[in-house]
Amino acid sequence: MMKRHLLTLVLLTPFAASATGLHISPEIKIGPYLGSGISGAGLQLGATDVLGLDALYVSYSHTSAEIFWDKDRFKTYRVGGQYQFIDHPMKMGLQLEGGLVEYEGSREFPNARYTEGTGASISAAWVVFVNDNVGFRLGGDFNFIDKTDTIFDSHWSATLSTGVVFHF
Repeated sequence: MMKRHLLTLVLLTPFAASATGLHISPEIKIGPYLGSGISGAGLQLGATDVLGLDALYVSYSHTSAEIFWDKDRFKTYRVGGQYQFIDHPMKMGLQLEGGLVEYEGSREFPNARYTEGTGASISAAWVVFVNDNVGFRLGGDFNFIDKTDTIFDSHWSATLSTGVVFHF
């Protein structure tokens, strides 16, 4: 799996050479089910002003949720872009990401079960900048994993994500 992530970084390197700045965005996650609260964090790292986008970046997040006997963990690896729609009076943009998710889940009650699987992961977020260098974002992450590879009752899981965007 690590080779795949290194390949993504190598493919993005030529685009970073034409970039004008750095895009960094830490985030926190809420979900993947009601009551799990703040259960994860992530980071976007990339370049600004690339290929007509406000930013092009790679994204990683790790979400762990535990309620009673239920434990679930998601790791996402995505590539994303940010496109600015509005420049005045505030900068507003949209972030879209796509990639992979790795899942592990276990249940202790009534019968002990453990499963793991991989699937597709997408994310979308609105970004509002308070100045040229700092913005705030709010969005959602959606993961599709074959139901036979999870302990969930559905193929889908979702988390709410919020973060700060820095452009240097």
